[in-house]
Amino acid sequence: MSLPVETEVRKILEPFNGSIRNVLDKAFKDFIKKGGANIYKRTDSADQFDAVIRAAIAEFTNTPGVVIFPTGSTARFLFGGKVLVRFKKASRKGRGSNIPTGANDNFLDPSIPFGDAPQAMKVEICWKVNELGTGYDSVHVTARNGDGKLWSYELPGGKQGVIEFPKVAAPQQPRRRSVAKLKDSAKGKKKGGEAS
Repeated sequence: MSLPVETEVRKILEPFNGSIRNVLDKAFKDFIKKGGANIYKRTDSADQFDAVIRAAIAEFTNTPGVVIFPTGSTARFLFGGKVLVRFKKASRKGRGSNIPTGANDNFLDPSIPFGDAPQAMKVEICWKVNELGTGYDSVHVTARNGDGKLWSYELPGGKQGVIEFPKVAAPQQPRRRSVAKLKDSAKGKKKGGEAS
């Protein structure tokens, strides 16, 4: 197992930067289509995470240079045979928001190799949710050392794509015929044009 080296990770992920952004854009579009905004933020987080993993698996299936490991508590993606990635929602500190579990602790410890790719450098792709919870403000690639952060950089690729909210058609109002009666100004006039 090798310690993640930022320059190497950047070089390996660079050809996939656009695809990674596509994953997040599609995931949030799908989240909004489902109605988004649940009562509890933790439900939103779970729905967003599920949408991201589904979009990532769809995006990278049969992509040369990418191997998907879909089992366990989260899918992991091996890029270029050297960088093992998992997608995570970012915490306030910009790191992956994680529940402490054995699998999580193993992933965050760079000295513990991943069984299916023991030489891979492990990193997280973290998205920071916007204030409305309808998309993301930024995406970072982050290398961790347990609870600490070894390094992090913002993923190039521009801003989030525009998310269109589902259009709800207004119910069509039945057409009514309305007849307006206009006051007849000729009534009540005397000859010569003077009103009485």
